Amino acid sequence: MIATEVTTLNRLFEDFREDSKIWIYTSNRFFTGQEVEALNAQIAVFTREWTAHDIALKATGAVLFNRFIVLTVDESQTTASGCSIDKSAGFIRGVERALEVNLFDRLTIIYEGTSGLESFHLNEIKTIIDSGNFNLNTNIFDTTVLNLGALRAGFIKEAGNSWLKRFI
Repeated sequence: MIATEVTTLNRLFEDFREDSKIWIYTSNRFFTGQEVEALNAQIAVFTREWTAHDIALKATGAVLFNRFIVLTVDESQTTASGCSIDKSAGFIRGVERALEVNLFDRLTIIYEGTSGLESFHLNEIKTIIDSGNFNLNTNIFDTTVLNLGALRAGFIKEAGNSWLKRFI
């Protein structure tokens, strides 16, 4: 599953520069297949119509790993402004309401567990470490990356090579 999604990520953003700005929204639950299909269609419409001061942004996005919504803007043509970022936040808030999910909790950690992708809230990290299911070598999804190059190179990394290291 992970290899297929990484291929999708690279193909989806192939026409975008490495320094393209990204926003990653983590869902507190997995999206269903139907939800992913509908969301990808909504994201396509939103990014096609997304503007900054009435100038079209070169933008795209997708649902990845059934847990993340990723939006990207190639700012070499037009910079995403405060108003355009507010528009994207409004779009994501609409998704939250429609699907009854939380996409703005930056403390939801997604990791590769024994039975696939699993998650916990940062305030549960001691319990998850004590259970033996999470350690420095556990692959996590680093949602702190800020541009497309960093997403490609380091979205999936060992916890020991991430900001989580200080908690383990």
